[in-house]
Amino acid sequence: MFLIEGFRGTGKTSLLRWFAEDRRKIGAYTDFILFKSDLTEQQRLQISNEVGISWVDIDAKKMEVSQDFKTAWKWFIHHKIGETIKKTPSITTGSKVESYLKLLGLIDPSVFTKVTGFLPRLEGANVTIKADISFFELELGGDFQSKGATGKTTLDALCRRLDSIFLEIAFLKPVYIFFDELEVFFHSLEQYHRDQRMVRDLIFSVAAINNLCRQANSSVHVLAAVRSEVVDGMGPLGEEVDRLIHDKGFNLAWYMARRSLHHPLMEIIRRKIDSSKKALGATIANNTIEEFFPSNINGQTIDAFLLDRSFYKPRDLVWRLSIAQKQFPDAKRFSIEILNETDIEYSTKMWDEIKYELSASYSASDIDVIEMIIAGSSTDFEFDDIDRRFDIVADESSNAQKLLSRRSAREILSDLYRLGAIGNVFRAGTTADKVRNRWAFRGDPNLLPDKRMTIHPLFTSVFLRSRRGAEARAVVTAASP
Repeated sequence: MFLIEGFRGTGKTSLLRWFAEDRRKIGAYTDFILFKSDLTEQQRLQISNEVGISWVDIDAKKMEVSQDFKTAWKWFIHHKIGETIKKTPSITTGSKVESYLKLLGLIDPSVFTKVTGFLPRLEGANVTIKADISFFELELGGDFQSKGATGKTTLDALCRRLDSIFLEIAFLKPVYIFFDELEVFFHSLEQYHRDQRMVRDLIFSVAAINNLCRQANSSVHVLAAVRSEVVDGMGPLGEEVDRLIHDKGFNLAWYMARRSLHHPLMEIIRRKIDSSKKALGATIANNTIEEFFPSNINGQTIDAFLLDRSFYKPRDLVWRLSIAQKQFPDAKRFSIEILNETDIEYSTKMWDEIKYELSASYSASDIDVIEMIIAGSSTDFEFDDIDRRFDIVADESSNAQKLLSRRSAREILSDLYRLGAIGNVFRAGTTADKVRNRWAFRGDPNLLPDKRMTIHPLFTSVFLRSRRGAEARAVVTAASP
């Protein structure tokens, strides 16, 4: 397994970092590449310009511009492996190591021009070789065209030769390459689709290199973590990625365990407190949760209150308790009063998280429209209620019109459901005990738009305050001369 999928805040980065540290303890070499941080927009644009475009048949009447970044990413991973070998030559053995580094331009940087620090500059579809011509001619054979003091080949030919040489290199110590922050944000439609394809092809390239490592029985491993909302936002592009994650990875989620004081997320709280007390030399109680929390709050058990007012992610509970700790630094326990007093700030922060996750598929103006629609709705609603609100807002807002031209109200609600902002709550029978609660973070993946929906109870007070603010502004405006 080499792929981790999960929503933001579920602990993908923590898991990768923990595993990397564990591998380093046994002498492995590790390297982290952060897609969001390490590759700037300018670098992505440069990579995009280098690989060029192609036309793809959608159907008999439609063509679509597409790009394939797989070869560029395979080169990137080979280059990272080569950098590790060059830095620590003792980790490999075999007669082909020097050839591998030469093909990557890591021995003589003058053999071809590189962009963004790793990718050979393409002229048309070719890489111009400016030095060591006889070496490249021998290695690439018919894929190399010599023209006196220079030569030409393709990036694909270079990668194919790197693949074959890699099979002959023995690694004496494990090497782990980690890709994290595989995120996509909406700034423009063109940029959005480009980044989606870049993430998709990076995942395919990670799989291809891992297959190569298995063939070579190599101790090189490439792992990647990707946000679920990025994969979901790919639509048809993401179907193959979903299958790959299903076969070669796992989804990091916390909802499977039954809600109780022993839920894994409650255990994280317990262990964190116990660890802090141990570090201070304090006595560890038999029941840490009872020592620091009330048993019931607002008619709910403490585990129900904390977990159900979250999206079942470690980050949610860290935020909840950190806000309380910051506002009441001298308190000895998380009392009912403290948890209620800090609820608005926590809820606001959690709604900001929803907006951040929406930014993987929607522009800032789109999100403003969505927030306006949801904040102005009743806590419980039917699909027709929201559909009418979208139509009303679209009559007066060009931003709403643009949004609805790209995403339907049903699709927007499905996205909000997937992120946990709304759920289904409806009566499945004639008696009160037949009420069904369906939430994405509790393992129900798809919204039922024909059933009654509800806003997450966490956001009720936030949206109520927002509505009151809007009403007050309307009154002031109406009273103004």
